[in-house]
Amino acid sequence: MAHETAHSLLHMQKRRAETTKRVRETEAEAVAFVVCEAIGLKAQNSADYIQLYSGNKETLTESLEHVQRASAEILAAITPTD
Repeated sequence: MAHETAHSLLHMQKRRAETTKRVRETEAEAVAFVVCEAIGLKAQNSADYIQLYSGNKETLTESLEHVQRASAEILAAITPTD
């Protein structure tokens, strides 16, 4: 769920044409990892999935701002407020 939501937040507009499939899949899976870990779920296959698309440390570093923004947006939407 978080992976596809990340695609929707990050890659359905102008930015899709500006990124490669490797970047899009790395970002979406990194967001899924952050969200799952934040809510207490183990994201066991994220590293393998990122490697499947040739993602690496440099790709993640370049995408960090986008990953943080999308993760925060998803977590804000699913976190109950009092």
